Amino acid sequence: MTIAAQLPEDELERVADRVAAIVAERLEQQGEWLTVGEAAEYARCSRQRIYDLRSAGRLPKTGDGSRVLVARSALDDYIRGGV
Repeated sequence: MTIAAQLPEDELERVADRVAAIVAERLEQQGEWLTVGEAAEYARCSRQRIYDLRSAGRLPKTGDGSRVLVARSALDDYIRGGV
């Protein structure tokens, strides 16, 4: 199903701002720490890829004892090419 609508530019800008605010709020609610599964979903890769990046030192090895955790900021840096 396709829905098409023509909006005045100022109304389109208002909708885009609202969408951006909703996305930012949801990202804030998720927090800084991701499980391996969440990190893989976030990066759109396999869980094994996240483990491989940690083993290679491309992502810091972090955990809380029983869980392996990945910092969202470290994953963002890697995705942007900063690591």
